[in-house]
Amino acid sequence: MARILGSGTSALADFIRKCLAAGGVPIVRTKYGGKRLPDNKVVVACWGKGAEVPGGSILNVPTDIIEEAEKRTGDWKWLSERLGVR
Repeated sequence: MARILGSGTSALADFIRKCLAAGGVPIVRTKYGGKRLPDNKVVVACWGKGAEVPGGSILNVPTDIIEEAEKRTGDWKWLSERLGVR
């Protein structure tokens, strides 16, 4: 079973903040096997610092963020800016 880190944009912002502070690069996945994850869930990971900042699932992410993340594959900076993470 996947580790649940939290719910909504506040949990997503907290994860990004922790990952960046550790020196990692946040990764947000919206699909598995080519299909969108159910229930507005995303899977996050901290590339390069996964031991310090373990990844997992974040629930109830707004649909517009999921859709934008799918358009901007590989780009996390827009999300950081949108969520007010510095």
